Amino acid sequence: MLGKRGVAAVQGPGRVRVRDAERRFLRLLGGRSERDVEYDFAFRNIAGSGLRVLDVGGCDSLLPRVLARYGHRVTVYDYRRYTERHRNLSVLSGDFLQNSLGAASFDIILLVSTIEHIGLGAYGDPLRADADFEVMKEARRLLAARGKLVLTLPFNEQEIVMPGFEHWYSPGRVERLLDGWSVCDQEFWRPDKKILGRWVRWRPTVAEEAAGAYRAVGMHGLACFALSGHR
Repeated sequence: MLGKRGVAAVQGPGRVRVRDAERRFLRLLGGRSERDVEYDFAFRNIAGSGLRVLDVGGCDSLLPRVLARYGHRVTVYDYRRYTERHRNLSVLSGDFLQNSLGAASFDIILLVSTIEHIGLGAYGDPLRADADFEVMKEARRLLAARGKLVLTLPFNEQEIVMPGFEHWYSPGRVERLLDGWSVCDQEFWRPDKKILGRWVRWRPTVAEEAAGAYRAVGMHGLACFALSGHR
C-alpha cells in the first residue's frame, strides 16, 4: 500500500486543478478529504495581510495560488514545475536543503504533506538520511520573528518508511521533529469512510486514536501542527 498518493500519480499542467476539482466535488457530497483537512488547518493559521509565504513541495497544490489571490506574496519551492501563475506568485526549483534564500525571509512556511517525502527520492530529490530534521532546521532559519510554520504529516503508532516514497511518523519521531519549537495549534485526524478504495471522509480525534488508525482501518492518521520558532 502506498498511503495517500502513489509515485505514478498523473503529473502535468492540469494536475493541480484536477485534484482540486476532485476535492471540491467530494466536499459537495458531504465528504472531507485529507487535503481538505490540511487546507482548512493552514488557512486558519495564516492571519494577516501581505504576508511572505513559502510553500515547500507545493507543486500539486492549489493553495499557493489561492494565497497569492488573497494578496500574500507566495514562493513555491519544489523540484517539479508549478504550473499556476499569479502576479504575487514566484516559483523556485531545486533542492530546498541547498537553497540560497535569506534568513528570516518568510512570515509563513508551509510543509503540507511534504516533509514525509523529502530525502526519499520520490520526486527527484536526492536520497538523504534524516532529511526531515534538516528541513526543520532550515525552516527555522528562514522563518521571521513571530512567523509560523504549518506542518502536516502521516501519523502512525510505529515509524514506517516506504523507500522511494514516504515516511509515516511515530509519536516519538514527531516529538523529536518538534524539539525546540513552540506548538501554537495542533489537530489529529483519522480516516472515517472509504468508497471505491478511496478515503472520502476524515474526522477529528485525539493523538492516540489517530496513531492507531492503520491498525484499526488500514490507513495512517494525520497530524497537523502550527509552530513558532521562538519559545
